[in-house]
Amino acid sequence: MIELAKKLNLSEKLINEIEMLDKEKISAVAEKCLEKGFSALKKKNYIERLAVILFCALKVKEKYNKAGIPDGIYYDTMSDIKIWCDNNNGRGLKNYGWLSNHVSFELFRLGRLQFQIYECKNKALLYNRLPFDYGEKLIYVHIPQGEKLSYDECVKSFQTAEKFFSEYFPDYNYRYYFCESWLLYEGNRDFMKADSNILKFSSMFNHAYSVKIDEQAIERIFGKRQLLKKNYPENTSLQKSAKAYMQKGGRLGVGIAYIEKGRF
Repeated sequence: MIELAKKLNLSEKLINEIEMLDKEKISAVAEKCLEKGFSALKKKNYIERLAVILFCALKVKEKYNKAGIPDGIYYDTMSDIKIWCDNNNGRGLKNYGWLSNHVSFELFRLGRLQFQIYECKNKALLYNRLPFDYGEKLIYVHIPQGEKLSYDECVKSFQTAEKFFSEYFPDYNYRYYFCESWLLYEGNRDFMKADSNILKFSSMFNHAYSVKIDEQAIERIFGKRQLLKKNYPENTSLQKSAKAYMQKGGRLGVGIAYIEKGRF
């Protein structure tokens, strides 16, 4: 675990705290999580959660090796562990549920974007507005934080994904890439510049519909919700335009969209 933690550039503080844990107990919890799901981490502290996820990451490396998937993809995928430690102010892992996808051999970072093997059983979706059915096999697209959202790099990611799943998961038959994100919200056009990277990224997709649920957008744009709209920060141009939009009565939201396999 320690070598992987160093490879992922985790802080010296976190590495020291991991070293103090009982390795046998951590491995036992990790094996249980891999077999029965990650609910066992609910009552664990941030450092214990981090250690378990690192242990699971080492275990899934065996599947990468067996499949012949390059180490670069493995380490790019696991780099999310550091991102979510940073999001928790360097205290370890809070959002273990999200990272369980990475260590379950279901989600892979391929360039700028992440792609997840996903059997769509989301009952909240409006399937009458989507080209696929409940339970259909999809590739779920995620947008990791921390880098510029370049249109060209995103296109390259989709091209890489086509080759990746064809080569390493040839029996996984899917027709669509699917994404639900604040970045795809159709109302973004009302306050973002036409040449913004976010709107360019959004233009890649076929938009099914949008919903005015703003939790994700508030978190990503401002960090946390404020009781009064006037209290939102204006440190970036996006914050300024989004704040002005909300002060005029606009609502942020989430867009649900898809891309046909083979489009790029």
